Amino acid sequence: MDFQSLEIEKERFGSNKGNLKGNITFSSDDARINLKLNQSHIDKIFEIVADTMIEVAKEAAQELTVNIIEHKEVLKLD
Repeated sequence: MDFQSLEIEKERFGSNKGNLKGNITFSSDDARINLKLNQSHIDKIFEIVADTMIEVAKEAAQELTVNIIEHKEVLKLD
């Protein structure tokens, strides 16, 4: 089975409003499996990727800051 997709979204209505839900899909030539994910499953996924998410956010912030500084220098803004 090969991984196909992972979808995560926040519940917008109902008794689970605010919780996360999702689906993960695997498939092969012969079959397709779609597993429903609840808040507990998604919390475990986020625990695994949290450090990477933080690093990516830091890199994005650094890049944005550099771009702003460079543009400020080009425009000679104070």
